[in-house]
Amino acid sequence: MPRHLRSSPVTSDLDFHQLPLDERIWLSYRTLERLRRPNGGYIASPYNAEDGSGDAYNVFWIRDIMFATYANEYLGCFDKMIESFRLVLDIFKRYHLRIIKASIVKPNLVHQRGLFMPARVHPTTLETITDDWGHHQMDVFGLFMYKTGDLIRKGYGFRFTTEDFTLISHIRNYIFNMGFEDDFGMWEEGPESHSSSFGAVLGGLTMWFDQGFYDYKYNQKTDIGTLVPVSERMIADGNRALAALLPRESASRPYDLAQLSLIWPYAIVDYETKLMILKSVESGLLGDRGVRRYPNDIYSGHGTVPHDGETAEWPLGLAWLSICYSKLAEYNHDFDAAHQPIYLGWDQRVAYFELSVKYFMQLESVMTPEGWVPELYLGKEMGHNTPLAWAQSFHIISGQMLLNLSYKNPTHFKLPPSLLRRSVS
Repeated sequence: MPRHLRSSPVTSDLDFHQLPLDERIWLSYRTLERLRRPNGGYIASPYNAEDGSGDAYNVFWIRDIMFATYANEYLGCFDKMIESFRLVLDIFKRYHLRIIKASIVKPNLVHQRGLFMPARVHPTTLETITDDWGHHQMDVFGLFMYKTGDLIRKGYGFRFTTEDFTLISHIRNYIFNMGFEDDFGMWEEGPESHSSSFGAVLGGLTMWFDQGFYDYKYNQKTDIGTLVPVSERMIADGNRALAALLPRESASRPYDLAQLSLIWPYAIVDYETKLMILKSVESGLLGDRGVRRYPNDIYSGHGTVPHDGETAEWPLGLAWLSICYSKLAEYNHDFDAAHQPIYLGWDQRVAYFELSVKYFMQLESVMTPEGWVPELYLGKEMGHNTPLAWAQSFHIISGQMLLNLSYKNPTHFKLPPSLLRRSVS
């Protein structure tokens, strides 16, 4: 754990908003750690549904585990991150036969849901909780492929075995059989073709195929394509499928919060498309307390009742916007549709950094006095899935990214004193 986290005392009787930024990140990480189970997984939230108001969230969503543990990388806690991905591998192993069968013969999305990989499992037994709704979510497989490849290329390949690579190759086959078709998407709704799912799958395949696409992320080239080969045909099919959908998320949604994943973590779309996605989210979905998932979203969490025309706002989206703008500020270049470099001057990068700061401060203004990130707000009412694990992780990531940028380029990336001292003046 980084020195500034180890040495940051947090006084329990202080409001989160009165702490310096590094201590706020530390307190947020402590909250995330309370959601971590001994096997390396993260429950989605502490809510156990004992009041009878809805589904329990103190279970494992595979996507949530991977995004929740992402914060460990930004704090230098790679062992914890590897442990979480080893758990995800163990979950996939439990359902290995489903993966193999579905990679050969596509199950029916509506009538054979029990043949797909479950999206959520019991946190101890890892058994399926229900097959009653849309488990077929290809972004889960894309995120897994992307991040495992990334970890191996960063030097953690020794943590994976021959058996693991056999399973990963079967996941590759599963993706190729149905990765660019209808699924239930990040929000478990559909079935429909989703650009966020296509982009996640393409990002995962590209990480293993990588003909230089992601080389800028690494100090040295590590050829992982020999471990789990990905064909050029797969990449070409993915690029065509994604291009056919963009800039829309799907036939029914012109834009969606989930499309921010195309910017971070995958960076799979060109500079112009990134700006288009950000503009759509900011103009069409941004609210005072968060970002709506998509236009006319009717989900508001259990125990909250929307007024006419009211749509839930997710603080997670504010963290995600902050992360995306930090990524745009980080490098002095991006790429166009032909994958030719686009150079970004300091004025533009500083402007992106300032937008990242803006959204981070907006995020912290809606966090609880304990430093918890709620799942959502409906008006001023907070949803009961508070804290939400992957939203907590995104708060840590967005804050640490701002600190890292300001440390690396203090002349250009200046954090406001009010942010360093406290999140709300």
